[in-house]
Amino acid sequence: MFFILAGTGFSMYLAGKLQEKIPARFMIFTGCLACSGAMVFVGRAASIIDVYIWAFWEGFFTAFVYIPCLTLYQKMFPENKGLVTGILNLTFGGSAAVMSPIFTYFLVSKGYAFTSYFSALISVFLGASVALLIKLPGTGEALNGPPVSTLSLVRTISLSPFRFLWCTWALAGAAGVSLIVLSSSFGGQLGYDVTQYVYILTAFSILNGLGRLVCGRLADRYPKQKILMTVYLMAAGAYFLMPHFHNLYAISFFACFIGLAFGAMFTVSAPLVTEVFGLENFGKVFGLVFTAYGFCAGFLGPWVSGLILDATGSDFRVVFTLFACFYLGSALLILQVKKQENGDIL
Repeated sequence: MFFILAGTGFSMYLAGKLQEKIPARFMIFTGCLACSGAMVFVGRAASIIDVYIWAFWEGFFTAFVYIPCLTLYQKMFPENKGLVTGILNLTFGGSAAVMSPIFTYFLVSKGYAFTSYFSALISVFLGASVALLIKLPGTGEALNGPPVSTLSLVRTISLSPFRFLWCTWALAGAAGVSLIVLSSSFGGQLGYDVTQYVYILTAFSILNGLGRLVCGRLADRYPKQKILMTVYLMAAGAYFLMPHFHNLYAISFFACFIGLAFGAMFTVSAPLVTEVFGLENFGKVFGLVFTAYGFCAGFLGPWVSGLILDATGSDFRVVFTLFACFYLGSALLILQVKKQENGDIL
C-alpha cells in the first residue's frame, strides 16, 4: 500500500503537467496500457521486491487516468462540476467493490497468475481500447486542445490557499485512511471476529461511496469549504466517541461519518481547486495537493498510530483522539482555502 501511494504521489503533478501538452485520450490510453503491463509483470513475480515494483508502477500510471478524466469531466459539465466529480470518484473508488468477488473467485479457482493476466486483459479491452475514443462533444480544437499554463510549480507552492489545502489533505487523509487499517485490530480488541468487525469497514465504505455523490451535488449549490468543514467536524466527533463505545453497531454508525468525510475530501476538493486556481491550473494543482495524501497520510496515519498503539499497549483512545484532532485542524484549515481578494493568482 505504501508503494502504491508513493507511486501516485510522484506522478500526480507530472500527469497534470503533461496534460497541458498531450491530449487527454492519449494520456488515458498510456495509463491503461501501463497498468495492464504491470499486471502481467506481477503475474510473474518471483519475490516481494517484484510486488513492490508492481505496486509503485501501478500507482504511478493510475494518475495518467485519474487526472485527465477529472479535467475532462469538469470541462464537459461546467455547471455541475461537483456532481460529475462525485460520479467519477464513485466509479473510480467503487470499482473494487464490483470486481473483488470476481477476482476472488478466479484466485481460488484459477490461481494467482491467471487472475493477474485476466486483469491485464480487461484493462486493455475496457480501458486502453476505449480511451482513444474519448473526445469532448460539440467542441472545436480550442477546447479539445491542451489548457494554457499560468501557474509555475514555485508560484503554486508559494500560494497560501494551496498550502492550507495541502495540509488539510495530509491531516484528513491520514485520519480517514487509518480507519481502513485499524478497523480489524480495533474490532478484534473488543472481542469481535472477522465476520463481525467487517461491519465497521463496510459502513465506512458505503458512506465513502454514497457520500461522494451527495457531497458532490451539494458542492454545486453551497460553498465547498463549508461542506468540507461540516463533514470534518462530524468525523472528528465520531473519532472522539468511538473508543468509548463497545457496541458493534454504534461503532459502525460512527464509522459512517469518517467514511463520509473521506469520500468528500476527494470529491469536493476537485471542484474547489478549479474554483480557487482556475480550470487551466487544475491538473497541476490537484496533482500537487495529492502528494500530501500519497507521501504524508500513510506516515501520519497508519505508521504513527502503529507506534502509538505499541507504546500505549493498544490504547485506541489515544489514537482516535489524535485523529479527531486531525479532523478538527482540517476543519479550520479548509476555511482558509479561498480565492485571493484581488482574484489574481498569477
